[in-house]
Amino acid sequence: MNRRIAVGLVALILALPLPALAQGDKDLRAQIGKMSQAWQTAYNAGDAAALTALYTSDAKVMAPGGEPASGSAAIQKFFAADMASGAKNTLTQEEALGSGDVAVETGTWVAEDKNGKHLDHGTFMTIYKKVNGSWKIYRDTWNSSMAMKM
Repeated sequence: MNRRIAVGLVALILALPLPALAQGDKDLRAQIGKMSQAWQTAYNAGDAAALTALYTSDAKVMAPGGEPASGSAAIQKFFAADMASGAKNTLTQEEALGSGDVAVETGTWVAEDKNGKHLDHGTFMTIYKKVNGSWKIYRDTWNSSMAMKM
């Protein structure tokens, strides 16, 4: 009988934090989703300064086909050049997980030209860090799901 009670108590203890954890995940997903929306809005407006403001001062953008852009000045220069074509991006969050002051978001992206023609699509992974109580992008990388042209 004592074993049944002990097992029941352990199960009860393990089950108690689950609603709080589930709520925390939901809140985190919404907070990170707002950051993704802000990124998409700034990018699609061609506002490299507003986009760069979403990143930590020591952030790194690791885009395919080039060297990483590290720090605010390099990130702003990278995105200003990237946005010059007028392409638009649509981001779709698939997952947001975190612990403490670090969160990771994964999802998909689609790029279209200014006339709506499909240019590229793929997946992304972004690491966020809390800075002074607000989420900022710390590391950002993505890849294309389209076949490479040779």
